[in-house]
Amino acid sequence: MRYNEKRGMKISAFSLGTVQLGMNYGITGKTEKPSETYAYEILNSALSSGVNMLDTANNYGDSERVIGSWLRTLGEEKRPLIVTKIGPLDHSSPETLRADIRRQAERSLKTLGLDCVDVMMLHNFEDYIADPDTVIEEFRRIKREGKARLIATSAYSEHDYRAIAASGFEGVQIPLNVFDHGRINDGGIAALAEAGMQIYVRSVFLQGIVFMKPEELSPKMSFAAPALSKFLVLSEKFGMSPEVLAVSFVLSIPGVTSVVLGCQTPEQVSANAALIDKTRPLTEEEISELREAFSDIDKRVVDPRLWNKC
Repeated sequence: MRYNEKRGMKISAFSLGTVQLGMNYGITGKTEKPSETYAYEILNSALSSGVNMLDTANNYGDSERVIGSWLRTLGEEKRPLIVTKIGPLDHSSPETLRADIRRQAERSLKTLGLDCVDVMMLHNFEDYIADPDTVIEEFRRIKREGKARLIATSAYSEHDYRAIAASGFEGVQIPLNVFDHGRINDGGIAALAEAGMQIYVRSVFLQGIVFMKPEELSPKMSFAAPALSKFLVLSEKFGMSPEVLAVSFVLSIPGVTSVVLGCQTPEQVSANAALIDKTRPLTEEEISELREAFSDIDKRVVDPRLWNKC
């Protein structure tokens, strides 16, 4: 397993996303929540594979509770790092907002069975935009009180990355994949890196499109076929499987700390850990080829939120 050191933490390049441990998940909701015993097997597989960061949230169903129960089966020396996210927040008044941040943070800590979480993350940057001073002040208070080692926010690609870099948060989770070069080209991700933020990346496989062939796409997803065809050609040219290329690209972006991957089975955890070991830094020429190939990409390809509207 590869590790990156950022802000005093040594973090595995693969962070285990755990939404699927707490609720039915997926675009159709057809991925069923596993039993608690099976969830433990998935989490144990992560530990044995060298994964030392778990990503959860207070609205991931039972995920925090399952992780908290599992943590109690471990010795402190084996405990992985934990990111949990809170929100949405109540903006009725500044006082109400502060109290809601505190309530949600303390509830997450109690559910996880922790006095201090490694990263306390705001689930949506929109909550920060609505009242920046109050939100960052309360998050900083939580850190000062020793209830979080670091504070962070999750964001979408349409958010102002320079505002995130200047917000006072110490980490960020963003979507990024091999098809989407917009926030690289405009310097947004570089601004996050220059601010010294931990950068966690989700949507690396773009809902599994990188594993498909153009002819396997459903008719309503035909708009993605040209981009997928180009990707597969470049994958072969670079001598890399599609999944290795997809992860190698993200980990080649300066500042990226870890990719967040959800897994439904212990075997999938092991496979993703092995995948990390197969990645390599892409050359400048390879990154330029990818950038050129997807310079005119249909915006629907890189935003799964638009797929159900097709």
